[in-house]
Amino acid sequence: MEYQYRDILKAPPEQEELEQLAAMGNMELTELINTGSKAFKDTGADPQKITNREAGEIISKNPRAMHRPLLTDGKGLVVGFKPEEMEGMF
Repeated sequence: MEYQYRDILKAPPEQEELEQLAAMGNMELTELINTGSKAFKDTGADPQKITNREAGEIISKNPRAMHRPLLTDGKGLVVGFKPEEMEGMF
């Protein structure tokens, strides 16, 4: 099985890529935000009021605010450490 590892701290995703990832997971971009993370809390943003655009800006500036890991096969997306879902992707 081949895979490509990406260190998102060194190469943060941009808005367009985040929108594509959210679409693969059938979710809103705001759902990629880890509202419990220190990185998100430090922004002072209200998790109930942020827009998809704002979520993308927050993640692009500080990817630690995003749920991790992300695993995609180009069609679907698994967000967070979910071994069963990850295995199902292969």
